[in-house]
Amino acid sequence: MPFGLPARDDVTIVTPRLVLRPLTFADVPALFDAIDASRQFLTLRLPWAESVRGHADLRVFVDKCQRRNGEGEAHRGIFETDGRLAGHMSVEELVPARRSAELGYWIREDRTGKGFATEAARALLAWAFRNLELHRVTAYVDTDNPASARVLEKCGFTREGVFRHRMQAGEGWRDQAVFGVLEGELKF
Repeated sequence: MPFGLPARDDVTIVTPRLVLRPLTFADVPALFDAIDASRQFLTLRLPWAESVRGHADLRVFVDKCQRRNGEGEAHRGIFETDGRLAGHMSVEELVPARRSAELGYWIREDRTGKGFATEAARALLAWAFRNLELHRVTAYVDTDNPASARVLEKCGFTREGVFRHRMQAGEGWRDQAVFGVLEGELKF
């Protein structure tokens, strides 16, 4: 499939411990529970977490994910094989002229430290490089979040620099490190 054409928006990716699949409106209660249980943890680094106040906010989010999946992006809920929602991951911000995209993800606080983000990232990135014909994927990580940086490094990303005050979250402006991985560099 040439870069820039929509990917199949219904693709489910299965790993030994996880199922990465498009979110549906039926997932809204579990999504809200995951965000609400991790609100303080998420709000520190992700400004959107503070604004999620109810199911209506997440229905808008799921609708947006579904539309963007149809436009070629890859937004996936991260589910444990028992069906529990562990987080969300996306390959988004596609730039056809550069064959590039961004990786974004979060894991609910009580599921961190189990390797889920690394497992999900490897699987989604392998799918995205192959099916979206990407050349480069970029990811931004709060400089005070070494666990997230380790996820990227385990996947083959290289730290390329720091953007000072790139995002306003929590109590103020946050610095973010930028990481990049090129096709052929993904580590398994």
